[in-house]
This record gives sequence, C-alpha cells and structure tokens, in this order.
Amino acid sequence: MSGEKKRGTNEKIALFRQFFSGLTHVYGTYDPATGKGRQVKAPVTNNVIYRHLKGLQPFGVYLLVRDRTAAVAVDFDDPDPAGPLQFLAAGKHYGIPAYIERSKSKGYHVWVFFERPNISAAKARLVVRHILKEIGRPDIEVFPKQDSLNANASFGNFINAPLFGAFVPQGRTVFLKPEDSLEPYPNQWDFLESAQRVTETALDEIIEANQLATADNSASPPDPSQAAQSAGLFGLPPCARRMLSEGVTHEQRVACFRLAVHLKRVGIPYDMAVAALRVWARKNKPNGDKRIISDQEILAQTSYAFAKDYRGSGCDQPAIAPFCSPTCALFQKRNGAKNNALQNRITILQKRQLQRRNRNHETCDHLYRHTQPSQGEREG
Repeated sequence: MSGEKKRGTNEKIALFRQFFSGLTHVYGTYDPATGKGRQVKAPVTNNVIYRHLKGLQPFGVYLLVRDRTAAVAVDFDDPDPAGPLQFLAAGKHYGIPAYIERSKSKGYHVWVFFERPNISAAKARLVVRHILKEIGRPDIEVFPKQDSLNANASFGNFINAPLFGAFVPQGRTVFLKPEDSLEPYPNQWDFLESAQRVTETALDEIIEANQLATADNSASPPDPSQAAQSAGLFGLPPCARRMLSEGVTHEQRVACFRLAVHLKRVGIPYDMAVAALRVWARKNKPNGDKRIISDQEILAQTSYAFAKDYRGSGCDQPAIAPFCSPTCALFQKRNGAKNNALQNRITILQKRQLQRRNRNHETCDHLYRHTQPSQGEREG
C-alpha cells in the first residue's frame, strides 16, 4: 500500500527493542514444534531479535530490570476474547491504553507499554491487578511476575515476544484490531509505532484515587464495598461469560441481544461489543438445520441493546436460563427472594395454625367449664 511506511531491517529491530526490552544478558526461547521453553544465558543482540523476526528462533523477554519495567503483559490463556476486550474497556476507563496480541497458541496477551526510562514495576503491576479484579479475573497471570528482582528471583520470568516470523503468516503473535472482529493490523510496524505509552504519573493518580497500597505507597487499602461496586461495574455475570465462551444452540438473536446488554453495562464500547459478538457467533451450534446468526443480525441486536439503558438480565428467558450459575449474585438474589416469599408463606401458615389451636383451646376450656360440676356440686 502506498500509505505504508517503508522500513529497513535495522529500523524494525530498533522499533521492536523500544517496546520489548528488559534484561540484556539473558533471554528465553522455545521449541516452535513442542512449545517447550528454556533460558539462554547470552547477550540480547540485534541478531537475536533478527532471528526472532525472521522466524528462526523465538525470543522471550525478561521484562523486569531490578524494580523497573518497560511493559506489562497480561496472559489470557484461553481462546475466549471476552477477557481481553473487558480489560481494554476497563483500562480505557482509567486512561490506560492496552493492546491485544494473539499468542502463539490458543490465547491472547494484552500489552501495556510505559514511558522510557522504565517505570516502577510494583506500580504497574498494582494497577493492572486492580483492573483484573474489577473485571472479575484476578487469577490471570501478569508479567513481570514480581515487583523486583532479589536473590530468589535473579532473572524473573520471561514472556514470549510478539511478531515471531514463523507464526505471523498464520495470524499468531500479531496485534489485533479490537474494533474489527479482532483481525490483525495489516501493518504491524505502523501499529507498533503508533502505540501509546503510560506515564508513571498516570499510575500514581490511579493508585491515589483508588487508595491502592504498594510497597512505596502507604495509602490505606480499598473499602470492600467500593471494590464490590467496581467489580459489579466491570464484571460480566457467569452466565454471560459462559455463553461467550461456549456459544449457544438456540435463540441466537435473543442471546445476542442479552450479551450486548451485558457488554454495554460493563463499559465495553459498541465497536468492541460487535467484535466480541462476531467471534462468539462462530462458536454457536444451532439445533436442527438452523443457520448461525448473521453479521447483519449481530449489528441489529447490538444496536437495539445500546439504544437504551436496559435494566433486566433476562434470567428467566429460555435463551439465558440454561447458563444460570448458583455463584451469580442475580441468581442468589432471585432465589433468595423466592426463598423469602416461601418462608413468609410458611410463617403465615404457622401463625394461622397457632391461632386455630388457640381458638380450639379456648373452646375446649369453655366446654370444660360448662360440663364440670360447680364447687357446690362437688362438695355435695
């Protein structure tokens, strides 16, 4: 394309090293056939990067340098893109730009890049962990895995770098467009050059505003009620996560509408919701000879969902009910209300039964008094 910038090999290597840098005397690699990783104790030279970009030997970066890092990578190790898209939406809420990479195998990496020179790894990890908690995914692995290197973590852990030449033609280890069905950027180098970096000042503001605690920040821990509210703001309910992960077999349009409502509710923009639902549609297995929901139907249902502020979750609808989970707060609330109603009904019946017993006792006492002899009759 005429609009694409022409770059030589050295320029590409220099651009790559600006974003994926860390320890310079050790790196990671893996066997592309088996995926088995290993450590290489050797300098990270331009030739190491060149061989990675050409697809000759993968390069894994040790991001942590003492207590500083140039980037954070969040490892969503499953094929469902809902988690990465949620992270992007939640990050956008805080002004944190993040970028999705299709990993070498089944999952995704989400990258956040920081200003140079490198910033505090503890602060970076704290903010990223906070976002993961808000979207209900605190279990996701974050690289670097430590706040600083010490005697027990002399190198830390490496993360496989993007743009491994052998996998790029297969659409793996490349960065994806969240607004366009997670299709790869046509020019990965143009994308990388345009990627935004986060300042340490921005992290400080997020930490202060949310009362997050770090080793070098004595702020009090967040209020549990605030954390719960935040989780409710960004976290999809279990039914929606399961539907996005597994697909559905019937009532696709209803399911699509309800999923779009949930995605809007947790803060995912319209274009990202459409992208997620297009991926979701490919997982559907309609019963009988029915076809998979079309792209036009996805656009229509998503537009309906985003047109108004819908409050209901459709828990009782046939399209949603099979995915309900006892761990869901809505499920517990709904069944708690049913249990309360049942308990109230039992209480009313018990009161009526007690009243009937009391009336029966009063009647028996009355009959007893009128059938028993008086005091005088007893004495006679």
